[in-house]
Amino acid sequence: MKKLVLAAMAAVLSLASFNASAIENPNNVGDFNLNAFVGFVPGVGINVSGDYVLVNSWWKGHFTIGGMAGFSTRTEDYNGWGYKYEEKWSSTAVMARATYGLNITNKFEVHAGAASGIAFRSWKYEWHGNEAHGDDDTDVVFQGAGIVGCRFFVTDKLALSAEIIEGCELSQMNLGVSFKF
Repeated sequence: MKKLVLAAMAAVLSLASFNASAIENPNNVGDFNLNAFVGFVPGVGINVSGDYVLVNSWWKGHFTIGGMAGFSTRTEDYNGWGYKYEEKWSSTAVMARATYGLNITNKFEVHAGAASGIAFRSWKYEWHGNEAHGDDDTDVVFQGAGIVGCRFFVTDKLALSAEIIEGCELSQMNLGVSFKF
């Protein structure tokens, strides 16, 4: 998975390394993007986030602050060596986030950033073999995550979006829509 994140970051950086004259003007201070995603890998999940443009005078990009909330769940099964193993995870997270975005064209934006906040996790393990037994638990943890993503605006206010979120318990591959206000 780390190779995939590094490849995505390299792609974002290669797109962002065009001559500065090829990059469009940054978003306006005060613009707000509301994002809704369905996530995959591992398991499935949903998350929503909001990005408020706080600064647009740092080079050719715009700096945003905001937050995100999400839920993810997954189940893994293993059969082998005379036993069956089943694992179920779920996580709910609420995090603050900050991103730096570049408008490559007037319709295509790339961004990278970080998020941190709390996550409520629960899990259950079940072993089936000579003796069936299991374990379940919950906890609340502080987590951080890296974010890389892009938006393709199909209208002035609606975009198709994709993000990779790495480092927390939420789904890592996310596809969705963004609304610009």
